[in-house]
Amino acid sequence: MSTILPPRISTPNAMLGAYSGVITGQGEIAKLSRQASSQKVAQDLQGFGADASRLVSTKALEDRFERRSETLKSLEARAEVEAAALDSLGGAVQQVRDAIGNAIANQNAAGLREALELALATAFNAANTTYAGESVFGGIRGYGEPTVPRSLDQLATEPDSDLAFVDTGMARQVKLEDDRALQLSQTADEVFRPFLDFLRQVRVWENTNAPLQGSLNAATTNWLRSQLPGIDAVQRGVFDSQAANGTVAKQIETARLANEARRDAFAKAVSGQENVDLAEVAAKLSAAQLQYQASASIFGQLKDLNLLQFIR
Repeated sequence: MSTILPPRISTPNAMLGAYSGVITGQGEIAKLSRQASSQKVAQDLQGFGADASRLVSTKALEDRFERRSETLKSLEARAEVEAAALDSLGGAVQQVRDAIGNAIANQNAAGLREALELALATAFNAANTTYAGESVFGGIRGYGEPTVPRSLDQLATEPDSDLAFVDTGMARQVKLEDDRALQLSQTADEVFRPFLDFLRQVRVWENTNAPLQGSLNAATTNWLRSQLPGIDAVQRGVFDSQAANGTVAKQIETARLANEARRDAFAKAVSGQENVDLAEVAAKLSAAQLQYQASASIFGQLKDLNLLQFIR
């Protein structure tokens, strides 16, 4: 005849093991649920443990790249403003070139004086162009206008064009990268003086010889013709300044793109340490829930297998 054995009484170790499984499962489910909700590995640096110092260093470097990116964007905008100023100067030079050419072709200087005065005013406006409160052509002393606008008559009564320019020091330089400096705009003296000198000497000749108005005689026509190489040289100088500006703008753009690529790489590194993979979290959460349910089931069975059931 078979004997029916009573159920085994659970031991303290078995109870503690099952209870520990329940508590651990609850903690893991809570942690994974928070990660799934916030998409972050931890709520604070303490939660990152050994990775905390590396995460702080990486984020600091990422912030540095971000600040440099903003600086380079500002320099790009500055280069665009400079390009517009040089275009304005180029238009003024072309205006004078055309006015002299028309006067020679028609042997009539109608409108020539007005064209010279307008071109001079345009040049001064371009020379005093500012960006973000700083003079574009102001050199290392970039605050304050680098030229003092004057009329052609004022220029003609002065020994030279010096009084039209303020000492701005050397052209300004900036660092594009840790080991490479770049010269920004030339100074107003370098860019605009050749044109002002040309306009000044035209008015000086006019005051000394014959007014550039109405019909021109052969001598005046020949003198104007002799000025064409001079205005052409001024125009080539403007072209050179425009080319230099384009080169600088391209270097700034290249530096910005390279900096942004490095910034994005560090941002990805930070994300890898700081953010979670939602698919992986979902899988871990499902496994943790199954483990918790199993531990809870075992604990539910064991808690009834104790001596209290038999001594009541």
